[in-house]
Amino acid sequence: MAIALNRVFFDTNVYIIGAADPNTYESRLLQWVGFGEEEPSSVEVVVSEELFDQILRVAKRLKNKDWGGELLGRIWQNLNVCYVLLDADEFSRVEALGIIPREDVGVYLTAKTGKAQCFVSSNHELIRALAEQTGEFECLNPEEFANKYLG
Repeated sequence: MAIALNRVFFDTNVYIIGAADPNTYESRLLQWVGFGEEEPSSVEVVVSEELFDQILRVAKRLKNKDWGGELLGRIWQNLNVCYVLLDADEFSRVEALGIIPREDVGVYLTAKTGKAQCFVSSNHELIRALAEQTGEFECLNPEEFANKYLG
């Protein structure tokens, strides 16, 4: 039996893919936490300025800057968020270790600082690095998460 989740972290790709295509596992995950729903889930979703910056950057490339703003608005309005501030010194320390790809240090620290129980990403390289090197939280791709926690 799966443990009850109280707090999760969704990587940038979960928000972008889930919002862009309703026929994906990413979309199911977003609906599960209340994205686009009238009431948020009791599950907290860990976010940070780093995550928001990535969402805005990718959304602007794929559609436009307004879409990125819309996604952030839906996160704030529809989700039960746990907003964390990242420590610049810790960012530098983790980056210097070279365990996690440089571009992913911010999302890793967001999940770690927010004490996420599960880290969900479509980035298989990142999931493998986190699971093997840190062991701090469960790391799953969206399909694995949906199968394990959403049935």
